[in-house]
Amino acid sequence: MPVYIGDYLADTMHLSTEQHGAYLLLLFHLWRRGTLQDDDTVLAKITGLKQSAWSSTRLVLAEFFQIQDGLWHQGRLERERIRVTAKQLSKSKQAKLAASSRWNKGSNDAARIASAMPGDAKSEPEPELSKAFLFEGMAFEKRSADARHTPFRSILAEYWSAKNHASPEMPWQGRDGKALSDFLAASPNLNEMQFRQMLGNRARSAVAHGDRVYLWIGNLTRYQEEITVYNKPASAGGGHASRAEINRNSVVSAVDRALLLAREHTDRAGQAGVEPAAFHDAGMSLADGAGPDGCALAIPGNGDHRMAAGHAADGEAGTDGPLPYRPATAAASEADRARGQEVIAW
Repeated sequence: MPVYIGDYLADTMHLSTEQHGAYLLLLFHLWRRGTLQDDDTVLAKITGLKQSAWSSTRLVLAEFFQIQDGLWHQGRLERERIRVTAKQLSKSKQAKLAASSRWNKGSNDAARIASAMPGDAKSEPEPELSKAFLFEGMAFEKRSADARHTPFRSILAEYWSAKNHASPEMPWQGRDGKALSDFLAASPNLNEMQFRQMLGNRARSAVAHGDRVYLWIGNLTRYQEEITVYNKPASAGGGHASRAEINRNSVVSAVDRALLLAREHTDRAGQAGVEPAAFHDAGMSLADGAGPDGCALAIPGNGDHRMAAGHAADGEAGTDGPLPYRPATAAASEADRARGQEVIAW
């Protein structure tokens, strides 16, 4: 029932709150039932008022109705009823005509599809379809059931039970079944052994095994091998390991470059010629001066620190302490290799 608030308030501003309620209840009853009897007992019951209260209210509300033939009539309400009824009938007629048109069009399409010969098709052959049906006049074709659906669902149930001991019964609803059907349609050549293998790889992966099947079945082909918590194949080292691999390559390159520079330095030193004459310091004792082999610099202390005899090994401590200088070697020592290997492992 349409209510025009402005018109209603313009005509009822003199009513009390109780009278507003009684008037609206009478209008609602008349709209729903179509009739309103001129019976004070019935009218008091409709408005919810006691008989005494209704007697005083009747005098005020009667001015909004026409009372004749033992019935209360309300002109505005009846005109609205006729308008709304006509509008509903018009819409119903239009809807029936549209449905009939769609139905006829769909029937013609279905007949054309049924009569088409295989040689008429110019496109690629469609997947096998089992049944055509109509919905609101449109023709649709239903995909035939995949024979793998039932055994694959059983395999999924085994996987679920093995990974969810607290709730071993796998939840299964329409969306799970549809997701499995879509997965099978997208993988027509997938067999049970391959399916089990992918589920086994997923079982060993760092994923949420309690998720519903429809949430992850579409991505199952990613599990050709185990996936780490960083969503990368375990054989590639996973998420952080792949970055470590990059760092390892950088460190190895730096070490190789340093060794190459050391070898170049050694080659240049060997081509430089004889060493310059000894440096004599007037403030130094001659006993600590240049040795018979022409050491470049006198070192304070007693003796020649085994340098003159030339029998001190590279890097070996002398008589009075470590040597301050050690020539570069042509190849990396075992200590160099050990240090380089520690950096690679990190």
